[in-house]
Parts: sequence; C-alpha cells; structure tokens
Amino acid sequence: MLGVLLLLAGVACGFPGRPGRFHGPVELVLLHTADTHSMLFPYRVAVGSSDARRGLGRVGEVRAAGGFARLATLLRVERGRARRVLHLDAGDLFQGSLAFERFGGEPEVRAFAALGVDAQVLGNHELDRGAPLVCERYGALARFPLLAANYVGDGVGCLAGVLEPFVVLDAGGLRVGVIGVANATSVALLRERPSELGVLARDAAGAVQGALDALRPLVDVVVVVTHLGLDADLELVRLTSGIDLVLGGHQHLTLDEPAWGLDCGGGGPARVRDAWGRERVCSPRRVPVVHSGAYTKTFGRVTLELDDDPEAPGSAADPLDGHELAALGLELVAVGDDTPAAPDVAELLEPFRAEPAEGLGRGAFARVPRPLERNGATGGDSPLGNLVAEVARGAAAADLALLGASSLRHDVLPGLLDLEGLVYAVPFEDPLVRAELPGSALERAFEHAARSAAARECRTQVHVAGALVRFRCPCEGQVCARAFIGETEVPCVSDRDCAAMGGACGANAGGSGRCFAPLDPRGAYRVATTAYVAAGGSGLFDALPETALQPVSDSLSQALADELGHGPPCADTSADALDAAPAACASGCAADALARFRAECEALGLGAACAPAVELCERARTLCRTLPCVDAARGAARDGRVRFEAP
Repeated sequence: MLGVLLLLAGVACGFPGRPGRFHGPVELVLLHTADTHSMLFPYRVAVGSSDARRGLGRVGEVRAAGGFARLATLLRVERGRARRVLHLDAGDLFQGSLAFERFGGEPEVRAFAALGVDAQVLGNHELDRGAPLVCERYGALARFPLLAANYVGDGVGCLAGVLEPFVVLDAGGLRVGVIGVANATSVALLRERPSELGVLARDAAGAVQGALDALRPLVDVVVVVTHLGLDADLELVRLTSGIDLVLGGHQHLTLDEPAWGLDCGGGGPARVRDAWGRERVCSPRRVPVVHSGAYTKTFGRVTLELDDDPEAPGSAADPLDGHELAALGLELVAVGDDTPAAPDVAELLEPFRAEPAEGLGRGAFARVPRPLERNGATGGDSPLGNLVAEVARGAAAADLALLGASSLRHDVLPGLLDLEGLVYAVPFEDPLVRAELPGSALERAFEHAARSAAARECRTQVHVAGALVRFRCPCEGQVCARAFIGETEVPCVSDRDCAAMGGACGANAGGSGRCFAPLDPRGAYRVATTAYVAAGGSGLFDALPETALQPVSDSLSQALADELGHGPPCADTSADALDAAPAACASGCAADALARFRAECEALGLGAACAPAVELCERARTLCRTLPCVDAARGAARDGRVRFEAP
C-alpha cells in the first residue's frame, strides 16, 4: 500500500509528468479469465449450441471441459503469440468444487501463481469463509496483486493489508494501469457495522475515478477489472471518465462481442467528478466491456490496438489520456478435451485431486436416470429447482421454501451422483436456515422476484416448494406476482376449481391436484431459505437478524446429500433387469455404474487392467440394487408451480 500512497501523494502535489512515455501505435493483448470457481480439473458438460460454436464439441455430446492444467497450456500459447501480453482475472477463484471444501483455496492460489496471472480482482466468493482465509492464502502464496479499489480498511482485521486499489504493470515498455472493483452487494458481511471483514465498501464510481485521476498522468492505458456484472459495468463506465477497457465477471456471462458504453455521463448531463469531488471536464468516449465466461470453459483473448496520435481513429484527443483505443479484437478460446495438460501444473494439482473412495463407485450415493435441468423450458419452475426446494422445505419442516435461482449453477447430468457432482451443481457453502416471516414480507419478496424475472426475459429468479406462484411478464406499474401457500383438502384440475377460496390449483395440465390457499399478508409462515437470501442477498428480503434464523444444515448441498442418499432404487434395477448376463450392463443403472468404474480405473492409471468386464458388470449390478433413484417420484420434475402469465 505504501507505493500506492506515494503515487497518490505525487499526483496530488503536482507530480512532474510520466518519465519514459511510450509513443506511437502499439498492440496489447489481454488474457481474461473470470469466475473459475475452484474448477481445478476437467469436468463433464453437455455441449450446447453456444459451446459448439466456440469449439467445445458437437451439440448434444458430453465432453470434458476446463481444468487449470489445460488452461495453462492455452494461456502459454497465447503469451507466445504476442510481445505485450497480460493475464487479468475478474475474481471468484474460490468456491465451487470439493477441492475448495477440502483444501480452503490453497491449490487455487498456487495454480494462479503457476499460470502467471498478473492481477486478480477480489470476488465475493473469496470471502465465503471470511477475511482470515483470504489473508492467509493470498499473503503466503500469491505472486500477483489482489485488487479492490472500492474497499477501504476500517482499522480492524487483515484484509486491507492484502488488497491494493490498483497496480501499474509493464507490458514491453507500455505502462498499463489496472484498477480492481470488488462486489459490494453480494457480500453480506459488508452490511454489518463494524464489519468483521475489516473493510468498508465505498462508491465504486468515486473510487475508480479517484484511481483514474491518479494513474492517468503516469500510464499509457487504463483497464478496469470488475466483479460487478454487466449492467453495473456499463453504469460504472457512464459515471467515470478515462477508462479504456472493462474486463468483467460475477454473472458468468460469455459475450461473443463486447458491450459498449459511453463514459463522461453517457453523453447526457455531466455527472463525473474527480477524486476531490469537483466536476470533471470531459468528452464522452465509447468504452468496451468484455465478459469471457466462467468455470475455465472459455477465456477471452482481447487485442487492443492503441495509439496516442490525436488523429488516430477512435482517439478523443485528450493528451492526459495517453494512448486511446483505435481498434479491438475479441476471441473466445475454448478449453476443451483436445487440449493437453501442462505437465507442471498437472503435477502441482495432483495432490489436491479428490481421491476415489475405497472401492469403485463407493462415492456414489444416488442415481439420476435423466438430466435434471436448473432452468425450466418455459422460464418457470425446473426439475432441479423443484427437487432442491422440496428437500430444503422438508429438512427445515417449513411451510414453504424460497431459494434464489443463483444457488443452482449447473444441470445434473444422468448417471451416478456423488458429492463432487452435487457440489458442482449446487456449489456454495451457504447454510440452510429457517425463519418465521410475515406474509407481507413474502408478498414483497415475490413482487421483487417478478420484476427481476421481467428484466431477464421472463425467467424465474426463485425456486419454491409448498407454494404456487403466478408471475405476470412483462409487468410494469401494477402487481406482478400472485402467491398461494398451503395445500388444502379441496381437489382440483384447474384454477377455476379453487376460485371460491381465491386460490390456485396445484395440478399439472391434464392431471388432478389440490387447491392452494392465497397468501395471507397478515399471516405468519415458516420459510426455508439460505443464509445468503436471509441476509438480503438477491434483494428478496431486508436483512434478517441472525437471532431470527434457525440453523438447519451447514450447506444446501449437504442437506441434499443427506436426503438423496435414502430411498428406493430406480425401476430398471429390479431382479429381472439385473440378471447375471453381462448384457444387463448395456443399459440403465448398470451401464451408468460400469461407465463410472471405467472412468475411475482410468483416473487410477489402471486402464483395461482394472478388472475383467464380467467382474465390473457384477459390481455394477450389486451397486445398483441399493442406489436410491432421483427422479420425478422424488420431486425432480417440472410441475408448473412457478408460471408466467400475460398481463
């Protein structure tokens, strides 16, 4: 921090210009990663159309994507292609796999150091286990600065000692100022006073403008790396002047082309102020915003053509701004299973690989016969969302469960389910809690969810159990949500059968069900949710005091594992289906188990020598006789509990 303070002091006192200023056209390549979420090793993905377009495989294939050792190979190739290359990361290195749960971020930071990351912004999930872990891991292992210009120390704790607001990097003689902006809305501890994190969040635009005003006389180009999300990035551009490029993260977006925003008030009334609060004279410039994906599946190669000639295309002719962006190229690089692993990074990470449980398949606790999608086909409820909500409600003995859609990050693919696969889909160490809330608070929560969904192409932002929700979309200037809580004894086949009580029918199309009563604003309800939502995350509730929360489980994923590990097996595991012939392992549960065994054999380096095919098949049949089935009978099905209606 001392160097930063001296730099700021030099600017405030009239620092006499930048020595050795770079002149003329120049190319700078930035390698952009974000939201890697502890995905140290390759993982299975079902290739979609966007994935196929980016080179991960053919639509419908299940391929192995990502992994830090493969990522290292591609990053090193890119560094060899250009003279001036920097690797900047937009945060959320932590949280998302068993590696983080077991090793607390050590392999992630070691891997980033081995990858040659030049700077990282602090992500909200870096703070999931509090500030001391961040201080320990980054303080001891990082060879790169951790940035957050909008966090300032409050005199308590260690976090301020490991954070920098910005850094100046040398790229072949080109001086690149890099400003970091951390997320202030998704970190519940920042809303506490005093904050146990040891930092306070300040206005992002003011913090960035102060850093810009300090850096501009001393650097050739300024890049802002954020963990805010796209809308907040564009707003940050509008409220500042002097940014050349924004590299963003947080929402896991993969943009094939940059988004562009106007700085200096966005072309309207000037609202930009300098570090001392004085209105800044500026001219609007177009600033690109890049989001390059998540989970090491893709990264961005951003090529900047820069020039300090006032006549160069794209130049705003402001001498203080140094080089301006004349042209930009964006390439999304896929980290697919055709990419070899970098041997040194693979060796570094091998001790942190999840070891197979004793015996083949012993880590599996359930079987998933069909994909469990986290997003509903019509934007409403989904098989995975309904399953998770039902488990949460049952574990909490609650009237209803209300979960944020962001708790679910991936579909669950067919096959045997183990803890690693479950944590991949429901990754966050977010405790499950129960609270008693007034109906009026639930009304406001569902109204907020409706308007959030309307801003996201009519896709639900919540998952529920014990309730029916009807959202109007699009919806402006009127009530956008109707909620019904509590199943009655009144049978129904449609909402018309429940009209007398003002309720709604909990039945699929063509089926029968029971009426749900309308939400009572004056009533009280026991609600199962996550600690993140209860603390005000996602904006559903005002932050609830901890004394109002009843702990249910250490994490949502743990509650799921506890519940899904019990129950009957799937129908294709009957005695008739699992006969003694090896052909019985050609389909169904036995085929899933056999595929897992062979993959585990490969992981152990045994290959075909692992066991004879007949023996593996017998093991598969034995396992399948006891594995619980996660299917529609367990609640893993879409049933219309969350629907969208025309206004």
